[in-house]
Amino acid sequence: MHLPLSLPPSLPPSLPLSLSPSLSPSLPPEAGVFQVLFSVSQQDLLSRLMLFGSAATVDAVCHLNSWGRCSIPIHALQAGLKNRQLDTVDFYLKSKENILSPAADQPAASTLSLELCPALDLLCSAVRESNSEAQSRQFSEQLLNITLSFVNTQIRSVLAIQIKPPCLAFTSPNSVTLCVPLQEVVRQSVLTNQIARAQAALRRRGRPEQRLSALRMEGLRQVFSCLQRRDLHTADALLVNMVTTPPTNQNPSFLSLVQCPFKVCLFGTGRLLGRWYAIRLISLSVFLVSSEVTSCDSALLWRYLTALHDQQRVVDWIQSGEASGGSRWPELTPELVNSNTVCSSYMREQILDLLARRGVFVPEELSDLEQLLWRLAQGGGVMSRSPPVPQYRSPLGLDLHSLFISFCLEHGLQYLLYTYLEHYRLTPRNCPLLTNQSVSESRPWFEMLVKIQEITRDLSDPGLVFQASLTSAQVLLPGSQASLSSLLLEGHSLLALAAIMFAPGGIDQVVVQGQRSGQSERTVDPQLLKLALAPHAKLRAALFPAGPRGHSPSSDISVYHLLQSLHPLDPSRLFGWQAANTLNSTETSELPHFSSPHLVNRFALVENLDFLYYLRHGRPSFAYATFLVQHDYCEQKLPKLRAWQQVYRLALQWFNVASVASAAVCFSELLGVCSLKLRVDIRAMNAILQHRNQQHTHTPPTQHLHTLGVKLAEAEPGAAEELIGYLEAAVTDSVESSYEAAQEWALPVQFCQLHSLPLSSIYPAHCAEDGQFIHFLLFVQLHNFPPQQVRSLAAQFGPALQAHLSLAFQDLQVYSQRSLLRGSGKQSVFPSAGEEHPRELFQVLLQSQEEAAPVRFLLQEALLQRCPTLAVMAACHQGAELLACLCVWVLTSVDDVTAREATSHLVQAPQHHEWSLHDLSIIWRTLLGRGHVRPLLRGFQLFQRDCPLVLVLQMFEMCCDYRNFSEAKAKLLDFQRTLIAVSPHSDIKPNLTKKPVEPALDTSILKLSQLSQLLQGSEVGVSRRLLQCVSSSVQQEEFQAAVDALQATGRYAQARQVALLAGLPVHRLLLSQLLQEVNSQKSKRQWRRLETRVGLWRKCHEQLKAESTDPESASQFFLSAAETESAPDAPSERLDVTERCLLLCLAAHWLSLLRPAPRDTLESLEKALWVNRVRRHVLAAAMEKESVFNVPPAAVEPETNTYEALMQEFSFSNISCLNTETCLSLDGLPARGEPDADSPLSPEERGVLYELIGQLLDEGSIHEASRVCRYFSLYQPDMWVVLRCRGLAAGELDPETQDEALDAPSYEISLALPDFPPQRSPSLSSLSSFVMLPLPEDEVATQLQKLVDQCRHGNNYCKQVLSLYQLAKELQCSFREICDEPPGAVLEKLLLSEQPEHFRKARAFIRAQGLCADAVARLVSSAVVQALLASTQELQPGETCKQRQVFRPSEGRDSLVQLIKLCDDPNLVGVRLLENLDTVPLRDLNCIVELLIVAHDCFSLTCNMEGIVRVLQATRHLSHTYLAPGEHYGLLVRLLTGIGRYNEMTYVFDLLHQNHRFEMLSSLKTALLDYIKRCLPADSEKHNMVALCFSMRREIGENHEMAARTQLKIIESQAWVVTPDLKSSLVKVLGLLRDAAESFSKDSCVRQASRCVRTAKLVALQLHFLNRGSELRVINLRPAELLNAVTALPRCYQVFVVSEAYSYSPDWAEILYQKVILNGDFVYLEELKRHRPLTSSLFEDIFKMLDGAPSGVSPNVKRLLTHCDDVYSRYRLAYQQNLYDVTKTLLQDAKTSSYLNDRLAS
Repeated sequence: MHLPLSLPPSLPPSLPLSLSPSLSPSLPPEAGVFQVLFSVSQQDLLSRLMLFGSAATVDAVCHLNSWGRCSIPIHALQAGLKNRQLDTVDFYLKSKENILSPAADQPAASTLSLELCPALDLLCSAVRESNSEAQSRQFSEQLLNITLSFVNTQIRSVLAIQIKPPCLAFTSPNSVTLCVPLQEVVRQSVLTNQIARAQAALRRRGRPEQRLSALRMEGLRQVFSCLQRRDLHTADALLVNMVTTPPTNQNPSFLSLVQCPFKVCLFGTGRLLGRWYAIRLISLSVFLVSSEVTSCDSALLWRYLTALHDQQRVVDWIQSGEASGGSRWPELTPELVNSNTVCSSYMREQILDLLARRGVFVPEELSDLEQLLWRLAQGGGVMSRSPPVPQYRSPLGLDLHSLFISFCLEHGLQYLLYTYLEHYRLTPRNCPLLTNQSVSESRPWFEMLVKIQEITRDLSDPGLVFQASLTSAQVLLPGSQASLSSLLLEGHSLLALAAIMFAPGGIDQVVVQGQRSGQSERTVDPQLLKLALAPHAKLRAALFPAGPRGHSPSSDISVYHLLQSLHPLDPSRLFGWQAANTLNSTETSELPHFSSPHLVNRFALVENLDFLYYLRHGRPSFAYATFLVQHDYCEQKLPKLRAWQQVYRLALQWFNVASVASAAVCFSELLGVCSLKLRVDIRAMNAILQHRNQQHTHTPPTQHLHTLGVKLAEAEPGAAEELIGYLEAAVTDSVESSYEAAQEWALPVQFCQLHSLPLSSIYPAHCAEDGQFIHFLLFVQLHNFPPQQVRSLAAQFGPALQAHLSLAFQDLQVYSQRSLLRGSGKQSVFPSAGEEHPRELFQVLLQSQEEAAPVRFLLQEALLQRCPTLAVMAACHQGAELLACLCVWVLTSVDDVTAREATSHLVQAPQHHEWSLHDLSIIWRTLLGRGHVRPLLRGFQLFQRDCPLVLVLQMFEMCCDYRNFSEAKAKLLDFQRTLIAVSPHSDIKPNLTKKPVEPALDTSILKLSQLSQLLQGSEVGVSRRLLQCVSSSVQQEEFQAAVDALQATGRYAQARQVALLAGLPVHRLLLSQLLQEVNSQKSKRQWRRLETRVGLWRKCHEQLKAESTDPESASQFFLSAAETESAPDAPSERLDVTERCLLLCLAAHWLSLLRPAPRDTLESLEKALWVNRVRRHVLAAAMEKESVFNVPPAAVEPETNTYEALMQEFSFSNISCLNTETCLSLDGLPARGEPDADSPLSPEERGVLYELIGQLLDEGSIHEASRVCRYFSLYQPDMWVVLRCRGLAAGELDPETQDEALDAPSYEISLALPDFPPQRSPSLSSLSSFVMLPLPEDEVATQLQKLVDQCRHGNNYCKQVLSLYQLAKELQCSFREICDEPPGAVLEKLLLSEQPEHFRKARAFIRAQGLCADAVARLVSSAVVQALLASTQELQPGETCKQRQVFRPSEGRDSLVQLIKLCDDPNLVGVRLLENLDTVPLRDLNCIVELLIVAHDCFSLTCNMEGIVRVLQATRHLSHTYLAPGEHYGLLVRLLTGIGRYNEMTYVFDLLHQNHRFEMLSSLKTALLDYIKRCLPADSEKHNMVALCFSMRREIGENHEMAARTQLKIIESQAWVVTPDLKSSLVKVLGLLRDAAESFSKDSCVRQASRCVRTAKLVALQLHFLNRGSELRVINLRPAELLNAVTALPRCYQVFVVSEAYSYSPDWAEILYQKVILNGDFVYLEELKRHRPLTSSLFEDIFKMLDGAPSGVSPNVKRLLTHCDDVYSRYRLAYQQNLYDVTKTLLQDAKTSSYLNDRLAS
């Protein structure tokens, strides 16, 4: 080929023109160079010019030779991008600019995609890489502009393609409208994509539809008309064309093309984000309409569907998402769901639950164990047939079993852990965590649990039982080792013997093995066992006879002789059924049990329990078993129906007891009876009961409901109608809005359906009134309302909706649902099925519910209608045959020819065939023979996902479709391994791999995504700066700009969400929103009412408070509202002034929250408030003068009450920073005659202010009155009196000066009184009449009395000052001190005083102070509780002397009655005492009993029967729950005698009789002793006399013991000084303890006697030390002092005495270290050896303390080692302490050398 070529004159000299060997020489004319090239194509020439030249040169060559732009190879574009040649890129794109033009000679669409898409991907990659470098961003911007220009050009060219209409020819714009109507013009132009031409024609005609918006509106009307005609195809085409989407058959690569701008703008600066997003959504819509979504971006598609809450498609995707090649949906991964779900939390939970049921969990939940467990519970539970997450691995490498076991261990879930291990059959052999020694050591119960479960694994191994017994002993005795020797060494010989009983071979085998093979955990040294049994001589003699074992004569000692001394187990009365018991005195030869005939005849209460008894106790399984036994259930159904009627009646009778109702429902289901009616009736009655409880809180009317339930069960007429009325009322009150409560209203409708009543129409009627037709239709359709009732309800809609509904209902036919309304005749508004098969999916599903076999019907319809979805629906039914579903799905997924060939072997039609494995094999062979692999693979993945054949099908797919033979080989090997793994004789386990979790998205990208979602639907877009810059400051600025823009458009909810997303304050938003609401309210007529304004400002305050608004901003908000001008007319001006007063108070309240509070600003606001108050009164007076009809509203109106309450709540008197001491001083207070020229008030206003200040003084607001006088320089005489009175009482003024002032003739006593602020001195708030006569010598009191007589305003305050002054003198405290205390504290101090008649003074103080009865009751009840608690704790050791109480039980009943009568209403004291019962610990039952008795006395004073009944109910509960089970029979008797209501408390007699304690009531001895204890506590002689008369030795012992411990308590409270009194006191204590022990022993009270003996030994030891001159104290020791005390004791037996007395376990290692190692007292060691053996562990503990020992203790250490019996331990300890001479001696000694050599060698 030769090519004549024209070259431009600007050809670079370096360009190699010798492109071939046959290149001819060039001819240089004037215009350029001409050259002829041979064997060179045009494409090769231009490619080489592009590589070695420039794009301009190539363009010039093409222009000179009149060549069109040919296809430039992509490697030229790569070279241009690499060298950053923008002209090359531009030339390449220009060569592709006509690639999508229909006029161009372009290849196929797939070829275009292969050429264009890689180039755009390359450009995207270049933009991304260059944009990441700062120095290359300019190149990135230029490259992005070139690329976007090319893409926009291609999009415009595609969108501009016009299709000539087949039926409407637009020959000219004018001819369009002349021949056809306007509607047809719009219709045809949209359908043919000629909207522009139609616009031009309509513009010439002057039609308004020339605008695109108007034309689209006409197009939407056409769409609506098509929908009315059910022409879905035309409507779909109109909608698609109106969004400028080109036809899919014209250019298939369009949708793939529009995806490319997203890649460009995402990694550039994001300039086309909005445009791409719109196009992307259009493409997604096209994809969803065309049902081809496999090529979409799965993440974007998932985000799109979840954002729209398209639940149907989401569920479809999840259900078919497991298929990877044949499904219409792309692959769905957990990471995709985790990162791209943007729906509501409710739908997200449903999605995650659905995925969990398929074994799919998102990474977020896999990383959180608790969240994973919750999801497992929603998806089927943790304990399923197989592990729910088999491939789960934690970051530490633990599987789910190990993590769950650790979770149970951490939370102490023993029972759950036991069930879990038993469910999965986990053992130490298949779960490594069960063998973890650290876990077993820290939690011995865990090892015991594992060992006990091991017994059930192998019942033939007795060693497992023995190991379990050892671990059980270790749990009972923590700290010991699980071996027999350790139990014996710890002193638990009997426990060791009990464990030996479980050892194989018994005690003989254990002892023999111990003699032969040495010690182990299941053997024991015989000598050690003998030593351990030393305290049990007879038992040791029986186990170790003197002669050879087995040859000695039988011992005459048996175990029954050993039990003779144990009185509870007296063998003469027990064990009569044992032949070996020679001590038996009875003739019984049978082991006693509960079914023994002689015991049953004598003691048993026989009762035949029917199934209703078990149902009443919540046990349905026992009830069902009893019913089967008592009734011949299998022969007849009559008992079944009768039983159900009885159960139904029982359930309705006990409907409010959850256990009975649940048991009845379970029993009904066990009987095979539908429990729907029972459940609905129970729920309905509970709803009615809950509603009535809310209406009648005091007396719940349950009796009437029980009666109605019985009538309903007996089908009495009128019962159901009455209940439905109550139920409708209950539901109406419980829901907030009618049309959002369909679920709540479903209950009344179900009740009506089940009881054959007309369906409740309240909810549909509400929907009709509100115009909620969608809710109306859904509700009536869901509950199958009759058509007549629906039409009558539809008549309640408005005219427009009523007409629409009439049109909608006129063509519908009635379709009956027999499954729900069988036999009831009810009908639903469903389309008729017709004679042919239904063509819609929902019709098929609804009809399947009517069939006896829904699965078979769905499969038949799937074959008839060629619908694979119906096969999937059939598989969703419970019990469906998956094989048949698989066969039908595959046959309906292939073409008809293949399906006929696969079913040619069938004799009958496929829809009536029973499918089998043979049929599946033929279908398999047929489809594989035709190459249809994918339908088979998708079918198996849907219905048989765990089948190994899936791997075979995947292998076929890799071979046939993808030609990937290596992957096919891997699938085949996986199939082979799977077959081996499922083989029963294989040990090969499948390899569990863990999917790598993708890293989380960047926070900024997530935030931008959330911002984009929040801004959807608004006019605000995402800023470019926000996409370009990642600086936090820039982000905050742009977020704030978005918030401001949303706020400007009134979108406060979106603005708030954006602010919360960016972490911006929302206070400004809230203030702006409130301001808008205020302005909106001002335009309404209700604004003229005060209650409207007060309610609005109160709402504003509460919202600001709830949002924790900045106090300064909130205050400014109220101040700005207060600065508005008032109306000119008097009524409106008075309303504005009243509102301004409230606003000023609110502003001051918010300003007071600042720290420090701006006092000057607050004072200016208070001054402005008083100016407005004065103005308000002036206006009111003026209105009264003008007309009698203009009288301001009275203070009793509700709005005024609300206003005054708010004014009082936010009063300036409550601001603490203003209530200073300066306000209570006379300094600075305006005096008479001072000029008031600076006052802004007129004389009239000053007069009003004078009166208002007097009102403040009468109210006690002294601080505020003082400030107001100072603000306006107003002289108020009473103000002077009040402040002078307080100054005299506080000692700030001199009384002499006061006398002189009073004697002056010109002085007028009309002063005023300052206030003690409520928050600072509550004692002065209401003390108005508690005035005492002053003493003659008290000059201050005399002056105060004169001021009280002379004061006019504030007189009550002056009386308070005088009375408190007198009270302060009596209590010997200062006036200021008593003023600063609350009234309750003053009253308590008065009651604690030792003054005579303090109760009378307290009553006077209460009346004077005006204390409410509730406050007094609270004080009295608290005092009683504290006194009773103190009285029960005074005998406990370690307690110090308590402070003095208001009430002391020792003072008797009169003192208690006077204390109770301090409260005007003793009922309140009783109520408070009952409330305080919960604060008393249950261990103080004595205190609880006394509180109930005192509460009964309180209610008895006023004959309050309701309170008495409450006390009796509490006593009954206490008696049955705590006193009787805890054997506190004395407290039972005390409760009975204290309350004294014997007729109502007969159950106490029953309890005493049942527990064989009736003798406690046989006489008055207990009552006498109780009286002496309470009323004569100091008369011990009389107490002992009464006790001796009745032989009450235990009570005598208790009295002696109490006296001894009281004496010890007295000794403890005094300093420890050895005096003769101390010795005599201890001797007295010793005598009391001896007498107490003797009395206890006579009454067989062994435990109490032992306690007294131990304490007596301790006291005797203390006397021993005191007699020897030692001041060492061993009595009244605290736990922290015990170690030092026992270490200081010189003898070992003394340590035992102290440890027994205090139940203390001595640290023998520390004691021996001090005594033996440091002091060398080996006599102490020898004494200790006689009492307890020296174990190896004891020596190890001693030697651990030698690190800090002095160097001179080595001889003592060596000598101590000689006492260690264990040779190896002695050697090891000596070696550790470098005592090599000792180790050498042990190794050389013939007795120990062999043993040590063997141990050291091992």
